[in-house]
Amino acid sequence: MSFLPPLRVHERAREVALRWVGRPIKRKEDLRFLMGRGRFVDDIKFDNALYLAFARSKVAHARIRQVDVSKAMRLPGVRLVLTGKEVAELIKPWPHLIPTPPYYGIAVDKIRYQGEPVAMVVAESKYVAADAAEMIEVDYEPLKPVVTIEQALAPDAPQIHDGFERNVAWSKRYVYGDVENDFARADRIARGRYYFHRFISSPLEPTALAAYYDRSTGVLTIYDQHQQAPMYHARYSRVIGIPSNRISIKVPDLGGGFGNKQSVYPYTALVALASMLTNRPVKYVASRSEDLMALMHSPDRITEAEFAYRSNGEILSVRMKLYDNFGAYLRHPDPQNVTRAFPSITGPYRIKSIEIDATGVFTNTCPTGPNRGFGQQHASFTFERMVDKVAEELGMDPAELRFLNFIRPEQMPYETPIGSVYDGGDYPTLLRRALELAGYEQLRREQEVMRSKGVLMGIGVAAIVEGGATAFGFARLWGGDPKLVSGYASMAEAASLRVLPDGSVLVAMGTTPQGQGHETVAAQIVADFLGVTPDDVIVMPGFDSDDHPYSASGSGTYASRFSQIGVGALVGAALKVREKVLAIAAHKLEANPADLVLEDGRIYVKGHPERSITFREVARIAHTRLGELPPDTEAGLEAYYTYNFPYSKPVGDDLRGNLCSSYSALAGVAAVVVDAETGQIDVKKLVVVHDAGRAINPLILEGQVHGAVANGLGGALFEGFEYDEDGNLLTSTYMDYLPISATEMPELILDHMETPSPFTVLGAKGSGEGGTILLPVLIGNAVNDALRPLGVEVTTSRLTPHNVWRMIKERRST
Repeated sequence: MSFLPPLRVHERAREVALRWVGRPIKRKEDLRFLMGRGRFVDDIKFDNALYLAFARSKVAHARIRQVDVSKAMRLPGVRLVLTGKEVAELIKPWPHLIPTPPYYGIAVDKIRYQGEPVAMVVAESKYVAADAAEMIEVDYEPLKPVVTIEQALAPDAPQIHDGFERNVAWSKRYVYGDVENDFARADRIARGRYYFHRFISSPLEPTALAAYYDRSTGVLTIYDQHQQAPMYHARYSRVIGIPSNRISIKVPDLGGGFGNKQSVYPYTALVALASMLTNRPVKYVASRSEDLMALMHSPDRITEAEFAYRSNGEILSVRMKLYDNFGAYLRHPDPQNVTRAFPSITGPYRIKSIEIDATGVFTNTCPTGPNRGFGQQHASFTFERMVDKVAEELGMDPAELRFLNFIRPEQMPYETPIGSVYDGGDYPTLLRRALELAGYEQLRREQEVMRSKGVLMGIGVAAIVEGGATAFGFARLWGGDPKLVSGYASMAEAASLRVLPDGSVLVAMGTTPQGQGHETVAAQIVADFLGVTPDDVIVMPGFDSDDHPYSASGSGTYASRFSQIGVGALVGAALKVREKVLAIAAHKLEANPADLVLEDGRIYVKGHPERSITFREVARIAHTRLGELPPDTEAGLEAYYTYNFPYSKPVGDDLRGNLCSSYSALAGVAAVVVDAETGQIDVKKLVVVHDAGRAINPLILEGQVHGAVANGLGGALFEGFEYDEDGNLLTSTYMDYLPISATEMPELILDHMETPSPFTVLGAKGSGEGGTILLPVLIGNAVNDALRPLGVEVTTSRLTPHNVWRMIKERRST
């Protein structure tokens, strides 16, 4: 099959009986890791390697007078030292689709956050490099730091970048629907102001990069960790100044990504530059503190919201003013932290219109980047807190108000004001199931008894929609040049299948997985479409631009996209191979391909199983017995397919569009007890019900949801970045940052629903981020309910014991 349109992939996929898809088989790749056979960047050994270290700023805001590298250069073993000014003469700044200050990944003339590199050292060992970096002396002219959003927007605030007045990095206003009319029709308006704090997912493996430039061939080989490494092929070329066909990118096993490793690219270019200048392999491995201080943070946000509603509880319209702290630089892909939430920002509700006034500011804090949920948790926190506020103002149960406003199953597919097309779901049943599993009515009765005894018990309810697999039409929302971003509706991925002469199958993809179980899921899918078993399918780990297929407009693993886009590429390639297998078998069996059944490693005529041929024999014919092929049939048995999601809608002049390929949903119930004297929160019950469409592997899906829930819970109760007034990061180690561990995780009651998507190839939806989106507001609603008798309102996502204690204390003092 030479041409296979995406919609035809969908049609043909429905004709194939699925026997392995849907089974909870154990992960194929786990044995490799359990035996210590994983191959990560730091495991890669080079002859004659050099090591890179950075001299980092100890202050948050200063003008650089001079960088003295003389002592470092004299240290035995040091081979190269570069300052930011020297780097800026050798590479180009990182490109963006909207106007931004120049960014090189290293300070050039000014320090803008604590931990920013000011010089780089390359030496014979990592210890010598680190020692030399400590010897670099920087003469600073101290400047007043700007740490918070309010400080950045103050009329007299120091300007962090020239040409960006009041430190506004970016701003844009969006109006969807008749907001003015809907507010005029409302009986009441609820108002709230909320703060969402900075936290990350913090992958177990820190930043680790390597590069080798071979002057004899002019080829630069990069050992990368980027989750979108295939897409950065051209960007590395532009920044470093080497043609794309002279850059080879290899991504080995990754110890987690969670969006965070989309921010390694500035360091990748600096490691590559070091190798080009020394003509030797160069490796850089960050410390945990370096990553916490200077890799990326998710932005903190202030949101001012208004909900217009009727006295019967119907929510009509929403106005939101968002203020995001992008840190010291606006780096790609931000301002996506704002717009990423747009496709599902109205949640599972029948909201008629919405107005969003968004502003991003520069501060003297770490630059921001994607983190699991990527802005959706920020938006959902405000949205679901406001739904609770409306319920409280009306004296309604928060669950009852949600049932009243939910999109109903019979309204699916449902188009939101922003243009998203929700692809199915039963939100009332989802929440009802969560309430049943939690014993909601019994919890409310228990709460009455506990409150009568002075115990602060709270029950939280929340429901969210997770948009999966984003299109690059988002760039149009940022306000960039339409000539650069028009047509950016792509959600593409590539895969290749090769059947070897012995009938085994070799699969390669451009998905750069970071622990999601792609090798297992891909084997299940290919096994179904080729009639073999997952054990017959070998999936090449990692990514290598030299021999893995990829799409420059989408490849990678991010935005919960594999189950829709990666699967689409796999199925497309498998269908091509399947058609050729059936054609060869039909020729040998003297039958019509349409009459053949392909299963259990053999192909037979329907109704006549004795007329059969094995899959392995077909493979041998295709490779070695070429005289037995049908006339005009190409030798070999392989296919390459690039899939582009066919239901994406480009963003038009009205800034509307369908920018996700699927919309999964979660509902949850949490019961907590708060100690008024210490602020300690004890999670007594936690229930999450999840609908991610068809579960390709329920075991892996459950693990994804467990991980996301833990990440969101950690963000709510423990994790967060905090700066003092001078811009010093106070949480630069795990002792201070406090990532959640298994001992802090309460028992999770988890259940799944399956509402297959009519728009994705196998009916699956994205599933990797919903828990992180749901948990901060679920816990926030529960704590707010617990503190209601004290008159305390939860307006922040950071619910550490100290913060909760302070809220109680401040309320009592007034």
